[in-house]
Amino acid sequence: MTGGRVWRRDRKGRFDHHIASLKRFAEVLIGEQEEGTALLGRSLREMLDHAHSYQRGTPLDRWAFGEIYRLWLKELRGHANPMRRGSQPDVEFQQLIAEEDGAHPDPLTVSFIANLPPQQRVTLLLIYGEGFSYEDASVILDCALESIETRLIRASGGLANKIGAIGDVLPSAEVESLHAHQAGAA
Repeated sequence: MTGGRVWRRDRKGRFDHHIASLKRFAEVLIGEQEEGTALLGRSLREMLDHAHSYQRGTPLDRWAFGEIYRLWLKELRGHANPMRRGSQPDVEFQQLIAEEDGAHPDPLTVSFIANLPPQQRVTLLLIYGEGFSYEDASVILDCALESIETRLIRASGGLANKIGAIGDVLPSAEVESLHAHQAGAA
């Protein structure tokens, strides 16, 4: 399949939506808008250069998110201090996770998401921000389904602990067991 055919509009004409979602994903991976846009550009070039790796029938968005993630990992592994990448002041990070209608999450949520380890942050973005299933997220992030569940449980537990420090909220152990119960019921 040629690069031009890979990037045609989908049946609902949502090509622009795909690009906007991919841009936000790249920015959240990097933790900075300008560098995220540059990652998206590099990723799009790679996708076009390797369009033959696209398998017919694979959802375009799932394939593209996965390609951006793989390039990010490749570049992250070559970085001198990889865990330092992606740490931005909460105000800047708030712009990255703003809703499409311009609404911003509350400061507690922004601070919490900005300080998550990158793997948990992108898992949250794919599942709750982009609406991917656990299975699709595991394909995009090239990990086991159990890893997706674990990342979400750890993120939920961390959020429960952070909120619990402010007021009466379920302790993280209860959140984890509720999450595990919900995952088992699905």
